[in-house]
Amino acid sequence: MASKQHHLHPINGFWYYRRRVPKAVLSLLAPGTKPIVKLSTGIHVIDDPDGIRATKTAVKFDEAQERDWALRVEGRTDEASHLTVASIARAKVHGYRYRPADEVAGLPLNEVLGRIEALMRNGTINQKIDRTALLGGVSKSSVLLNKAAASYNEFLRADHNGKSPNQLLKAEKKKEAAMRRFIAVVGDKDLLAVSREDALAFRKWWSDRIENEDITSELAIKDIQDVRMIIATIIDRDGLHAFDQKAFDGIKNFKRQNNQREAWPLETVRDVILATDPADLEAICHDIMLVVIGTGARPSEVVALQPHHIHLKHNIPHIEIAAEGREVKTANAKRKIPLTGIALEAMRRNSQGFERYNDRAAVACAKINAWLRQFQPEPEEGDVYKTVYCFRHTFANRLYEVHATDKMRISLMGHEGTGPKYGEVPLSAKAEIMAQIAF
Repeated sequence: MASKQHHLHPINGFWYYRRRVPKAVLSLLAPGTKPIVKLSTGIHVIDDPDGIRATKTAVKFDEAQERDWALRVEGRTDEASHLTVASIARAKVHGYRYRPADEVAGLPLNEVLGRIEALMRNGTINQKIDRTALLGGVSKSSVLLNKAAASYNEFLRADHNGKSPNQLLKAEKKKEAAMRRFIAVVGDKDLLAVSREDALAFRKWWSDRIENEDITSELAIKDIQDVRMIIATIIDRDGLHAFDQKAFDGIKNFKRQNNQREAWPLETVRDVILATDPADLEAICHDIMLVVIGTGARPSEVVALQPHHIHLKHNIPHIEIAAEGREVKTANAKRKIPLTGIALEAMRRNSQGFERYNDRAAVACAKINAWLRQFQPEPEEGDVYKTVYCFRHTFANRLYEVHATDKMRISLMGHEGTGPKYGEVPLSAKAEIMAQIAF
């Protein structure tokens, strides 16, 4: 096993150089900087169980890190950067001393050619980190991975002004979580130092989790897409196309798994769920569930209803799903849905909407889903519990049973449509269909 005196540690199947930043240096860094430096050697533990090869790289990292810290203590911060640390280390691996691009340009021709020949001899001339190491590169760091998601979110915040505060927070945290997982696999580094090997390592890490843990491929797909998008967006924003990052190009995607939950059977809804005393479920949550059952609306759409979206005194009582204070899921999501049966009764009890859960749909759904567990057996392996959202599938099935047209189904459920965009389904026509399937 590799000696810890070289600051070498096995993490997520790879050998990492991991060392605590000296207090004198940490005080010079930006507030919030992590006190631990963690750099991946890119070497699998399984391929180097004793850490012999990894130790050589770790020693180079350590020498480069010492130089980086010394520059900072001397006040020469502009010369110190995480990209330079990696470049110095990689240059030493190839037997050369790292020099910035302007210095490389001034070297004797035979040394410049020697550096190029070393890249060709080792087959790494197409790897940006090695080209930067031997031929020079940017003079200072662009964006470190641990700051990349926040930088991306800040840059694109204006593009999400249709989201509610909670929707925006969830979207931003999703990007930050994806980047945290990426850093856990490849280590924190300059965004421009991300390599093809890093992208492949991240995919393998997810592949192993999908195979060995109760995790679906959807999260892995989204994580890889998010990391790729963050890197590409910052490169485009900062005009770094001369250093274009293509590490993720052509990365084979995971096969999407079919994890869609089944619809609640009509008989279960009508004869069991609606016939059960909801005393142990919060009354407002029970009413939210009734509106979902009776209208087919998404739970998040129901809880977001504002008083002026609820038209109980209209000659056709209905609710209006609007993009107000939040972002709707599709263009067709903005719609009017007639109220009939249990949905009409529930909305009359909540004529001002569901303010308590306006931007907390997940909380309401969690309570309803817990209550719904009593109506279904423990899922078998590969199956999942049905949820409040599954009532939308039941609603869709009921529309099929009464032979509702595709345009009617799209107009009521707010799905994406592929047909002509002109013409709207009249509220009166919707009411006729709704009357046929009302509970």
